[in-house]
Amino acid sequence: MSDQEIISLIQADKQNHALLRLYKHYPGVEHFLIMHGASKEEAQDIYQDALYVFCKKVKEGNLTLTVQLNTYLYSICKLMWKVELRKKNKNALLFSEIQDETANYDSEELEKISRAEKAWESLGDKCWEILKAFYHEGMSMAKIAMKFSFSTEKSAKNQKYKCLEKAKLKYNELATQNYEQLF
Repeated sequence: MSDQEIISLIQADKQNHALLRLYKHYPGVEHFLIMHGASKEEAQDIYQDALYVFCKKVKEGNLTLTVQLNTYLYSICKLMWKVELRKKNKNALLFSEIQDETANYDSEELEKISRAEKAWESLGDKCWEILKAFYHEGMSMAKIAMKFSFSTEKSAKNQKYKCLEKAKLKYNELATQNYEQLF
């Protein structure tokens, strides 16, 4: 799904599908924020707030996107984390010293992030929803079982495991393809 398609869905008040696609950028943002002092929970909150800001700007017609959407989201998160650090008065990390997120990654790490994003994109909507419910919303397996009509908590846990395995398999498959292309 292109950046413009995502924006069009949000403008048409059909943001649920768009938001699911926007979460593909979350692992890279989370990694960046954690590397710069955020906890996993803080990273989740910041990303959710960034998505809210993005959607609000789109709906109000106040968005002029001059960069790729993922770069825009990184920038919003980076600024939000800077504000959060100032609020907390964290002296351990001087945000002004943080370089552009791509400067902190070597090409191998960027390639890994790209493979991870592609692996997540390959998951079906149900897997997306289950993993989002567990990892982003912190939903218990019992609640996930009820929400997705699994017969038991164990069935829900099993499905979550299968979804993760599917993503790992795709990730490894992409890594193998990249390796084979070198020769």
